[in-house]
Amino acid sequence: MPLNKIGAVKLIVGDAKENQSYFEQMFGMKEIDHYRDAAYDEPIMGFEGGAHLALFSPKLEPPLEKSAYPVALFYTPDLDALVKRLQDAKHPVHMLDAAQTGTLKIAIARDPSGNAIELVARAGNWAVGGSKLIVSDRQKAEAFYAKVFNATPGQRFKTPVYDEVLMKFGDGPFLALFQPLAEAALAKSKYPVVAIFSSEFEAVVQRLADLGVGYRDVPTSRPGQRIIVTTDPAGNAVEIIRRVQPAAD
Repeated sequence: MPLNKIGAVKLIVGDAKENQSYFEQMFGMKEIDHYRDAAYDEPIMGFEGGAHLALFSPKLEPPLEKSAYPVALFYTPDLDALVKRLQDAKHPVHMLDAAQTGTLKIAIARDPSGNAIELVARAGNWAVGGSKLIVSDRQKAEAFYAKVFNATPGQRFKTPVYDEVLMKFGDGPFLALFQPLAEAALAKSKYPVVAIFSSEFEAVVQRLADLGVGYRDVPTSRPGQRIIVTTDPAGNAVEIIRRVQPAAD
């Protein structure tokens, strides 16, 4: 079992209820938890298993311009039906041409807050497949996640308009580091865009210190839980949540 894994893809959204309804009605997701206080509202959505989707609605931060590129990836066993459902509900979605995707069937949708979502046809169950972070320097971001979390590079994609690597965290969801080569840098939210569960939490904190990277503790009322937020070299806020490794039988 990997010591670090993607626990949740986190989307920065406007109205939490509107976006929650979108993922419930279009994707069949269910609310499995909910966090809220004076500064934010955050329903946590999920399928039957696997990583979660956090819909983070900040109350004290103005809306930021969204990237033209996807920030999350979902696997679905019935892409055609999903695309039709989105179209019938008048939600933005389009299929990518086979010349762009090769043997894969891929569509791009946009949630009510404008986040681009990559939808990939795959047999089996619905799943949150990965978090896609927009970075300014793919090489620096890759080195950061490899050093701090022991993530390993997998597939690479390079075109005239982007440079992307999929960082592997065991067999679970990946973390894509996507560097647009034809899009001006956009302002980043101070709130996390991915949550990483760590059962080597103290070691991760030490690696951040060794790199001279700061972090802030996040107050939590849940006993035994510790959460920090740091930033990667591109300015993406990353939430790190301590998890206890299950004892071996």
